[in-house]
Amino acid sequence: MDIEQYNEYGKELERMFKLRSLPIALKFFEKAEDVPREALYPKRDLGGHMSVCQAWAYTRMKGLTIAMKKEDHWCWNPLIGYGCVECLPGQPQFEEVIKYISIPDHDKATEFFKNFPRLPMDKYEAVVTAPLATASFVPDVVLIYAEVAKINHMVRCIKSATGNYVSSVFDGIDSCIYATVPSFQKNEYRITFPDPGDRERARARDDEVILTVPGQRMKEFMDAVEQADRHMGFNDKGFDVCLNHNRPPFYVKLFEMWGLDKA
Repeated sequence: MDIEQYNEYGKELERMFKLRSLPIALKFFEKAEDVPREALYPKRDLGGHMSVCQAWAYTRMKGLTIAMKKEDHWCWNPLIGYGCVECLPGQPQFEEVIKYISIPDHDKATEFFKNFPRLPMDKYEAVVTAPLATASFVPDVVLIYAEVAKINHMVRCIKSATGNYVSSVFDGIDSCIYATVPSFQKNEYRITFPDPGDRERARARDDEVILTVPGQRMKEFMDAVEQADRHMGFNDKGFDVCLNHNRPPFYVKLFEMWGLDKA
C-alpha cells in the first residue's frame, strides 16, 4: 500500500469521526539519515528536549513532523522502551527505575520490569511522528486519540473485520510504550489510556483514549470503518426521544390542574 493511501485514510478518519486532533503516523527509523527532511528535531530545531508525549502533541495538535534521537528525549521511559539505553536487571539504573513504578515489593517490581515491552538495543536511531493525512512515510503504527464513544465504534469495526476482541493490557503509566511497541512487534491492535505525563505536559484530555492500529493492518481497519460508515456510521448526535415519557406524580397533578394532557 502506498503512502498516498495512508494519507487518504487519515483524511477519512478525521471526516468520519470529527476528530479533535489528527491521527498520528509513527515510524521507527534504523538510520537517522532516512528521516524525512521536513522533520524537526527538538534539540536541534526547537532549542530544547521533549518527552515523546509532547512530540505526539506537536503532531496531532500542530500538524508538525517530529523526529527524536536519543539526545532529544527528556523522559526515561521511551529511552528504555525504544532501545536507546541499557536498563537490565543487576544494573544500577534498573534498580533506580523500579523504585518508581508503583510496585513497592522489590521482587515483584523486578519481575514486572524485566518483562517491560522494549525494542532491541540500538536498532533504531530515531522515532518519527507526522499527521497521518500528510505523512511522507509508511507508518509502523497509527495512533488515534479520541473520546470513548468514538473508540468504542472503532473497536466494533475491528471486531467486524477480525471476528475477535481487541486485547490490551492496562497500566497507569508509560502509555508511550504500551501504545507503540507491542503493536509494532506483534502486529496487534491496542487500546491505551494516556498517562499522567501525557495529561500534564502534552494536553491529553480526560475523556481521551488511544487506539493503536498496526500500519500493516490499516487497510483491514479502514475497510471495516468505511463499511460501517455506509450503513451505521458514528453519530454523535443520534439518540432516541421517548414521547410521553414517564413522569413523577406531581407532574401529572400539575398538568391536570392546568387542564393539560395527563398521559
